[in-house]
Amino acid sequence: MKRFWKKKLPAFLLALTLIVGLMPTALAADCGHGNWSPWYKLNDQQHQRRCQTSGCTATQEANHSWPSAYTSDASSHWKKCTDCGAETTHEAHTYGGTMKYDSSNHWDQCTVCGHQDNLGGHVDLNNDGKCDTCGYSVGITLTVTFMNGSGVYRTQSVKKGSAPSNPGTPTKSSSGKSYTFKGWTTKNPGSSALYDGQSYLTSSQVAKTSLSANTTYYALYTTSSSSSSAISYKVSAGESVSLDRSDFKDFYDDETGGGTLYYVSFDPSSSYKSSYGYLYYDYDGTDEEKFSKSSLSDTDFYYSKSKYGEYPLSGLSFVAAKDASSYTLSIDCTLYGEDEDVNATVKIKIGSGSSSSKADIVLEVAPGEDETLDRAKFKEFFEDECNDTFRSVVFTPDSSYKSSNGYLYYDYDGKNEEKLSKSDLSDYEFTYSKNGDYPISEVSFVADEDADGETVTLEFTAYGDDDEAEGVFEIRIGDVDEDEDEKGDIDYTVEPGDSVELDRSDFNSFFKEEYSKTLSWVTFSPDSSYKSSNGCLYYNYDGKKEEKFTKSALADASFYYKDDDYGDYPLDDLTFVADDEFDGTVTLDFTAWYDDDTYVEGVLTIRSDTAANLKSSGNILYYTTYSSSVQINHNDFAHFFKQHYPSNSLQYVKITGVPTSGSVYYDYYGASKYGSKVRLTADNCKDYSFYFSPDSTKEYALSELSFTPSGFNYCPVINFTAYGTGSKSVAGSILISATLDSMPEVYGVTPKGTAVSFPASSLASAVSKGTGLTLGSIRLLSLPESSQGVVYVGSGTSAKANTSDSYGYSSGSQKISSLRFVPASGFTGSVEIPYLAYNTSGNAVAGGKFCLGVVSSVPRFKDVTSSTWCYKYVVEMSDADVIDGYADGSFRPNNTVTYGQALKLIMLAAGYKTQDATGSHWASGYLAKAKSDKLISGSVDLDAPITRLAVAQVAAKAMKLSTSDLSSVKPFTDTSDVYVQALSAAGIVQGYFSNGTSTYKPSNTLTRGQIAAIVWRMENYNG
Repeated sequence: MKRFWKKKLPAFLLALTLIVGLMPTALAADCGHGNWSPWYKLNDQQHQRRCQTSGCTATQEANHSWPSAYTSDASSHWKKCTDCGAETTHEAHTYGGTMKYDSSNHWDQCTVCGHQDNLGGHVDLNNDGKCDTCGYSVGITLTVTFMNGSGVYRTQSVKKGSAPSNPGTPTKSSSGKSYTFKGWTTKNPGSSALYDGQSYLTSSQVAKTSLSANTTYYALYTTSSSSSSAISYKVSAGESVSLDRSDFKDFYDDETGGGTLYYVSFDPSSSYKSSYGYLYYDYDGTDEEKFSKSSLSDTDFYYSKSKYGEYPLSGLSFVAAKDASSYTLSIDCTLYGEDEDVNATVKIKIGSGSSSSKADIVLEVAPGEDETLDRAKFKEFFEDECNDTFRSVVFTPDSSYKSSNGYLYYDYDGKNEEKLSKSDLSDYEFTYSKNGDYPISEVSFVADEDADGETVTLEFTAYGDDDEAEGVFEIRIGDVDEDEDEKGDIDYTVEPGDSVELDRSDFNSFFKEEYSKTLSWVTFSPDSSYKSSNGCLYYNYDGKKEEKFTKSALADASFYYKDDDYGDYPLDDLTFVADDEFDGTVTLDFTAWYDDDTYVEGVLTIRSDTAANLKSSGNILYYTTYSSSVQINHNDFAHFFKQHYPSNSLQYVKITGVPTSGSVYYDYYGASKYGSKVRLTADNCKDYSFYFSPDSTKEYALSELSFTPSGFNYCPVINFTAYGTGSKSVAGSILISATLDSMPEVYGVTPKGTAVSFPASSLASAVSKGTGLTLGSIRLLSLPESSQGVVYVGSGTSAKANTSDSYGYSSGSQKISSLRFVPASGFTGSVEIPYLAYNTSGNAVAGGKFCLGVVSSVPRFKDVTSSTWCYKYVVEMSDADVIDGYADGSFRPNNTVTYGQALKLIMLAAGYKTQDATGSHWASGYLAKAKSDKLISGSVDLDAPITRLAVAQVAAKAMKLSTSDLSSVKPFTDTSDVYVQALSAAGIVQGYFSNGTSTYKPSNTLTRGQIAAIVWRMENYNG
């Protein structure tokens, strides 16, 4: 026990003292008031609090409560009492020397408190795949730059071995040019950014292409003049068409403002193939050479100097395959000049019909309905073009792809339905495989219910494993007319000499098809079609602040929608004023802006109202087919002038307007001794005067004008002003019907005093034969003289027909079948009513004639029927008692006519009375009278065949035609006889035309059918 107290008790008391010292409780007793102050630091070990009751001095002390975590700043760390806030000594951070990191950052970390210093992102400046600071493996970062012309479109940073995100579709604009994004290339095309055959990737393909190094992609575009992007030709299957080097020069001049053209190179696409045709040099000549796709790409064609190419441009022809289907073949080309190179497209329309569709694949859909794309058609197209396996297709929409027409949808009406907007469509790749992300078989086009008659055009690129092929996908909504002229996104029509106001709401509506915002301003990029000879835009037209916009002024101006902070002029006060002779289309590229980053590009077209233009046309009419040139007769101008000024004579003519399709030439065949060969254009036509009787070979002869169609089933107009003696002048126009085949004349015979309804079915049949099209309506170009009769509408006589209204074939308030010709009382003779035929879309496609022979009784000849070529002449002249037949009831139209027979017919047609025989020959009385009136001289064998020369001499004298006001240009190369010339000028006889030369063949004889035609023309001659 003693031992316990001596050894154990001291140790126990020491331990107890230590335990008490560690207890966090107050050392003083609780006073019981419960009114303690907050703890405050007493010393480094304890904190204290006091009773706050008045008179009480009780305190409590307790040890500090230190947390496990440190508090820190940038340089030190410490602990802070959780009760009183007392702090331990601040100690400097201690770092271990090795940086900590995660996938994004690295830092130094204090080994005591865990504080992070030098926090920063990983940097790999030496591109070794490791962070330069901490060594963390970050992978190699690549920079991908997307260039658009000379500017940066966007940049991206990607890891090595990864692909960039889809860069989207850039845009490019320039005054007078239209750019279409082609794709991305890694070869710098320069600031022009033009596609010239480089390999390229679409935006969606870029997003699937892994990169191993920094890469720069360059945007590629195809480009062309906005209005006249192509040099166009038309050819039938199995036929050839020559490429005119002047077309290339004209295009080059339009684009550059004039310059020296050196040579042309072509860049044919996959559509240049045997099934459509090939270009040839010296076709059907001794040096003929066919150009395959590869040889065409490798050959340069010089304009005038052989040092610039291997072949002359003037020797090129396109030969269409015999079984070629209707198609428009496009061949890109570059025109190289002294100071500037120009990109263009040669478009060759192939076909035996009127279709102008260039589609490789067509989808038809009803308005308001949907149709699914047929993947098999895309596969078939690709395999026709490439020896590869079809995998996918990418579409590039144009301005026709818009909400008012309809959109493509993926999984339409399904759980994964997705509408494909214009801005996004080219970013999608649609697969042939049904297991792809977007299989073609799951894509549908949903047409707007109000889009009847519209066409949506999508260019596409079909891809295989190694090859690709470009094509055109066309979506036709409802009843589409394939011949309708292309219109812009905003389209106006205006009559020549009239004006049309631009509606700002049209531009806002167009803008809102892409964005929900309201338009801020619009800018225009005029091309070569914007010129004074077509018309100009005006601000405040006919107002006090009227201002006319030249081409350069228009390009520099901006037009605000509402707020004048956004432009120079209000968009709602713009007016286009058409020139008096405007007969084409003005095309203006425009950009509709919300701000500098939000805009939509479109095309404004202002077209001459064809119907209105043609209402005043046709003072002179010609009929031809697409493969034949028209030789314009100088005597037709003289007759036209005489109708207005009978006492004056024609001196010369100026051409004031030429068609936009087809060519007007002077001395087309290079056979004239007057002037020099020239192609008349809108720019130069007014520079020339064409003389009825040129005084020297330096002057241009009116007789040497011709027109060559470019296409078929259209009605071009040539405007002119005729000038004569006495300072008289009169404006007129030539209307030319250029059709696929010859237009049959519709002819009928009717007894005098009998009304005749227009034969609608016969007219429709004639139009179908001439054009291959369905007749929609006609418009009468002229009406009969009142002495002949009147054309009425309907059964009564209250409504007369006119030359302004259209008369429908199967629809419309006024139909062809309601037209009636009522002959004037007692009238007999020939009636000719020319008309203009329109197709079902309202386009003028042909000119024709409805002719009637009003007779006392219908003569009958057993060998002359309504299908005989001279039926009209024989029937009408027989009824007029000018000609007769034989006792057996025949006429014998192919028999050679004798001098006696011709003499009688000519004299009766010229107004002579019947002559009784004065000798043994039945025609002796006619011979005696003819000699008495000096129609003939010398001895004549009345039973011998008469020559064409003798017919002309007798007829001209019998009709008392003047020979004093004839042209100094002789019409025929094989006779200079003035009576032949006079009868030709009167339109009674014709010659034989070949390669720029006309012959009369004066020694030839005539048949009875031919003389019937001559005396018919004499009978109907109007002087």
